[in-house]
Amino acid sequence: MKLPVYAATAFSAAISLALTFVPASGLGHHNGGVQIDVTESGGYYILTDPLRPGISCGINGTMPVKLPSGATIGNGRRNDTVTACVDVLYGVQRMWDMLRDWLGRNGINGSGRGAPARIVTGTPIPGSTVDFPGSQSFPTQLDLVGHQYGHVVYQTTPGGTGAGNENGGINEGAADIFGTLTEWYANNPVDLPDYEIGEGSDLIGGGPLRHTYNPSLDGHPNCYSAQIPATEVHAASGPMRHWFYLLAEGSTPGRGKPSSPICAGGPASVTGIGLVKAGRVFMQSLLRKTSGWRYVHVRTASVMSAIDLYGPADPACVTVKAAWDAVSVPAQPAEPACAPAPAR
Repeated sequence: MKLPVYAATAFSAAISLALTFVPASGLGHHNGGVQIDVTESGGYYILTDPLRPGISCGINGTMPVKLPSGATIGNGRRNDTVTACVDVLYGVQRMWDMLRDWLGRNGINGSGRGAPARIVTGTPIPGSTVDFPGSQSFPTQLDLVGHQYGHVVYQTTPGGTGAGNENGGINEGAADIFGTLTEWYANNPVDLPDYEIGEGSDLIGGGPLRHTYNPSLDGHPNCYSAQIPATEVHAASGPMRHWFYLLAEGSTPGRGKPSSPICAGGPASVTGIGLVKAGRVFMQSLLRKTSGWRYVHVRTASVMSAIDLYGPADPACVTVKAAWDAVSVPAQPAEPACAPAPAR
């Protein structure tokens, strides 16, 4: 999946008539009937978000799309490009709100802006859009929209995208984490939240593209090793997303959620701290990112972030460490210690 290139380039339509901000009815292929925020002008819907600056949807060279107003946007068909725009706008709007409500971030880029999306039916052209390429179907599920825009979050936190396969694996893992958070925040009954990425995808016959709770199901490593720096980036993301699942849900969460394996030498079990709390720790960790980030640096940053957010005696501190131990990322000399939990 193409890593989007973010730039603050504004796509603007030449609109001389008064603009109205409206929630419009859309019919997505992956999300069903939804409400999306669009701009209305002179009897047309313009697929530009009036509430979230920088968010819009275009198709190939048409940026943004303009459609007659009043009717439902999209027809629900998997090969329809306007329908794909409905799914993208719904997904990125839910992600924006999740970042605000759960993680305290101002927009996708942290400064109150997003990036325009584009549905591409030909060869993607590098630029300042987040592209969703396809022909008979498009990768516009909630978690895949969150994944693609998760790359923008990663890119616009300190240190940028960095370089190398290990950093690339962390980037891909971060994008899957944001896709997961977006899906759980939306809680859409047509695409119920889970810890699989791209489930129902037409790309591989309906199966998930990746599993968060057990990356080995994808042929990806569950555990960190010396081979990670030479591993393809999606596979190298395995320990990252595995750690996050253990942090959020634990190794045997129950309640219909799958168990997650623990690597050799790890703790006997891990008890999760909850998805939102785990998301906050991870978001805070990204604010400590450098261009040379490796898994050991993410570990140290996440321990420091858990202490900053919740204090050294909170269970988050111990669980962050335990989850890293469970995926074979070792403690570092600069890693702060947790404090004993207060007596009850």
